[in-house]
Amino acid sequence: HLTPPHPPPDAMDSADSQSLPDAPRGLRWTADALATRTPSRNEGIAEKAEQTERFHACEYARNVIRTLYSDKKSDAESTQPQILACYYIQLFYMFRSLKHEDWKIVAVGASFLACKVVDMPRRMRGLLRAWNQHRVSNGEPELGEEEQKRMTDRILKIEFLLLRVLRFDFDLQLPIDYLDSLAESLLVRLSKNETFRNACKGKPAVQEANKLKQEILATAERFTMDSFMGIAPLLAPPRVLAAGAVALTTKYLRREMQLPEIIKIMNELDEGFR
Repeated sequence: HLTPPHPPPDAMDSADSQSLPDAPRGLRWTADALATRTPSRNEGIAEKAEQTERFHACEYARNVIRTLYSDKKSDAESTQPQILACYYIQLFYMFRSLKHEDWKIVAVGASFLACKVVDMPRRMRGLLRAWNQHRVSNGEPELGEEEQKRMTDRILKIEFLLLRVLRFDFDLQLPIDYLDSLAESLLVRLSKNETFRNACKGKPAVQEANKLKQEILATAERFTMDSFMGIAPLLAPPRVLAAGAVALTTKYLRREMQLPEIIKIMNELDEGFR
């Protein structure tokens, strides 16, 4: 559902048009690769420093998108593009070092593409306006007309690189797509769990379990969002991330349940979680 943008005029001559390193299947890496073999690590940037910059870039992208969607009645509409933008930032830094581009511009470029992918595109002028609003609220100077023209070119180059990394494949499942079904299945089993039933103190276990659903969904969505601020989406499939968010949320809401017991229930739902 995205019409690929035309690459910037000099994209084919820029560093961003270099051949990309081979990507692992499913765009997922091992923990060792993320710790020792990223482009930033190859250029001498420490793991902690890279993780910090990635986090700041994701936070910046989320704030820009919130500003872009400030005309909407609900913040919920911006959840999906926020998650996607964070994912695109994590991907970007698996192919380019932090030394190659300002992380704030990477964040804005990822935000621009994320809004298109969720069928809520914003014009470049609107993006730059929202970015300027965020800059001012963040104590940064506004971008002038000439600066905006230069930033537009850099944003488009970042978008073009991300399109190449994704191979123009936007049928990406997100963890939030799985939360409802996983929560529903977990609560059915939870209502039959002895520890849970004892904690209900005579109240109907099924009814008590069902009361948890909306709170589980809301909290698990926040946990999912937080996971995309780091490298989790580069390590595990979306359904596994969703299962982890639901398990942690259940433990958070029902302190009588031990995490190993919840994980055992999740594993019974799907052998792929083991």
